[in-house]
Amino acid sequence: MATLEGFPASFYGEPGVLGMLSNGISAFLVLLQNFNTARTGIQPEGVENILAGVHLILIGGVCQLVAGLLSFRKYDHLSATAFIGYAALWGSYGATRIYSGVSSGMPITNLSMSYETVSNVSLSTILMSNLSLINTTSGIPVWLSSLSMTESAVSGLVPYILLSFLLAFCSATVNYIMPFVFGAITFTLLFEAVGLVAGWALVVSGVLELLILLFAIYGSAALLVKGLAQRLVLKGFGTPLFNVLLLGTTNSSNAKSIGQEKKKNTKYAEPMALGFFCDTVSAFIFAFYSFGYVKSFALGVTWISIVSAAQLFSSYYAYLRQDCYHTTKFALHATYWLIKAWEEFVASALIVEKDKVSSGREAMVGDWFFVAAALVLCVLSLNTDSLELSHNKLFLLLTISTVPQIPLHGYYIFFGVACSLFTAASLYGTFARLINSIAEKTLIHVGPQPVSSDKLSRALGCCRSIVEGPSHTDLIPDALFYMCNGVAALSAIHASSSNQNSSFLHLTVPWVLISGAIIQAYVSRLQVSGGRRFGSVIPSFYVAVWATWTWFRFAGLLLQLSTGATYGFTAGAIAFLVINAFLMLIGRSQPNISILYRQISID
Repeated sequence: MATLEGFPASFYGEPGVLGMLSNGISAFLVLLQNFNTARTGIQPEGVENILAGVHLILIGGVCQLVAGLLSFRKYDHLSATAFIGYAALWGSYGATRIYSGVSSGMPITNLSMSYETVSNVSLSTILMSNLSLINTTSGIPVWLSSLSMTESAVSGLVPYILLSFLLAFCSATVNYIMPFVFGAITFTLLFEAVGLVAGWALVVSGVLELLILLFAIYGSAALLVKGLAQRLVLKGFGTPLFNVLLLGTTNSSNAKSIGQEKKKNTKYAEPMALGFFCDTVSAFIFAFYSFGYVKSFALGVTWISIVSAAQLFSSYYAYLRQDCYHTTKFALHATYWLIKAWEEFVASALIVEKDKVSSGREAMVGDWFFVAAALVLCVLSLNTDSLELSHNKLFLLLTISTVPQIPLHGYYIFFGVACSLFTAASLYGTFARLINSIAEKTLIHVGPQPVSSDKLSRALGCCRSIVEGPSHTDLIPDALFYMCNGVAALSAIHASSSNQNSSFLHLTVPWVLISGAIIQAYVSRLQVSGGRRFGSVIPSFYVAVWATWTWFRFAGLLLQLSTGATYGFTAGAIAFLVINAFLMLIGRSQPNISILYRQISID
């Protein structure tokens, strides 16, 4: 008899109904604006764009995200990847509409009054020094008036065009409705991108969006009737265009040869394709920016932040599958993209001047920990497959390309080339992982295993008893915990001469705050799920200390805090260290690499 833990798919409804309707309604909202613009020749602006953006975020973003999360629980690899990926797309596109509406309709008087009514003289003086960030003609902040709206939107849409084409091909192995849906989305995004620079494409895009709506209505109706009748009533689902069971050969020979054949995990869908999906989008946007196509990263930071949040979901479901390696890898990648995005936002939209950006980056050393972490992932992926190892090598190249000591004139060229290579590898990885997950065998080549697990364990000095011992699933988040602390701690290190360098202080805020507080909060959430004693307490303490450190160390100069406040912070830091040492003795924390390798070996 089937049990809930063994075959969860049979105990859940069909989340594809919600996902397809969310996609169709979002497309319908956009086509209304496109047809109106084509008819009147007037672009939507102000409140109209803001309301459209809010609707896209709520319907296309939030509702489709829920459908994607439910699809993971239903063990639906394609729907889980597609719905969460498109939730990020609609959320980012909605944010673009909101930015467009705000930048075209912001009043002038509110900003000036907010500065005129500041009562504290010293603080007023400091704030008034930042009035150069306000456009005197429109009253709009410079970073908001120079969003590079069209260029940023194009850089975000192009990777989704490529990924939608791959999803259309992959969906042909599941049914013959989804290929038409994803195909229509592919051409819609293409003409939406063209429509940003040529108005005639909006009409074509509107027609294609109408097709998406019709396909979504039919597909959701077919799934809904199927769920109610417990059988296929309307055609389109259940019969793929080509059957993957008749293609290729199983991967049993390869799995047995490397001694890593594992029990099939059907509780949650595989999140690897989603992780590669998000890497593709983030790297592509950064490549556009690095080569100078996008002048300001004020809008790009929103796209990257939303996509990185989706990548954290891939890390979370890897954790639920007790997969330490992908839990750590995808969370580390999301951390890297978030930090780099907000650093570039500060550099391109707030500091702006290249000399100040260069002087601020020279003193930063946090990226070196990313280099070390990427090197660790390369070593520990030697017993996986060649695709995984190649992807980690390119991520190592990516982290090296962003070492802040590289001269600024060569920094972005190196970074752009690394992002381009990483995008190509991630795109292929998305296709290979998704097809192979759907088929549950190797149809797309991923390469052999470079090194056997036994050789790697001997090289790392690990005992066979550890590899063959009982599973320690409650230790899975620990590797990520140590990596995040390493990035935050190394980023906080600086010379005393940097205390008065405002560019350095501003650029370092994302490095400490994101890795030390935001991602640590995510680690604390994982520890709560694991149910460890004191598991979530230590990460929560680090969330507090790094958040406070960011506020004090990098905002203290601007707020002109007194010496007494400095002593108070020092006393608090000492108290934290004492409490933390006590908790570590109780929890018996273990070294980072040992934890990560042990979990990979067990997996």
